[in-house]
Amino acid sequence: MGTRKELLEFHGTNLASFQANKFKSIFEEIYFSSKEVFENSLNISSILDTTKDIFAPIFGLKTILEVLQKDVFVLSVDTPFLTQESVKNLLFSYEKRKVPTFFKNDKIHPLIGVYTYKSLQIIEEQIKKQDYKLLKLLDLIKANFVEIPIQQTRNLNTPQDYKEALNG
Repeated sequence: MGTRKELLEFHGTNLASFQANKFKSIFEEIYFSSKEVFENSLNISSILDTTKDIFAPIFGLKTILEVLQKDVFVLSVDTPFLTQESVKNLLFSYEKRKVPTFFKNDKIHPLIGVYTYKSLQIIEEQIKKQDYKLLKLLDLIKANFVEIPIQQTRNLNTPQDYKEALNG
């Protein structure tokens, strides 16, 4: 995108605040994971990924699990079409088995789902091997999957995606 996605203006606020506001009625606690603290309209705290030279989500996941020491729901900031109903369905599935649970449709979405605290050990092992692939991680932690419509997992990866999201 050429800019920090979490700070993109989206429906009167930034994208991070938009996402947090949408899901604050579902979660008791919300944190942002990022490499830098940023302002947000809800004064939500950040959990900082201090890995400087490598930009891979697995490092943020490691830090989140180390800091919170509990199972966590993770949502990438650039998926603004996800609905509360779908998140509730995923959480219901997770609660039944207490295993890592993620969305899938035509592809698997490793940044929309629940990572268990037990996943931390496997994440650390993957990092030691310099294997930062989240799909491999989901296989190793024996993730469960919940179907979701493709539209809800659409990402804002390009300026065109962003423009379409603002207009639609």
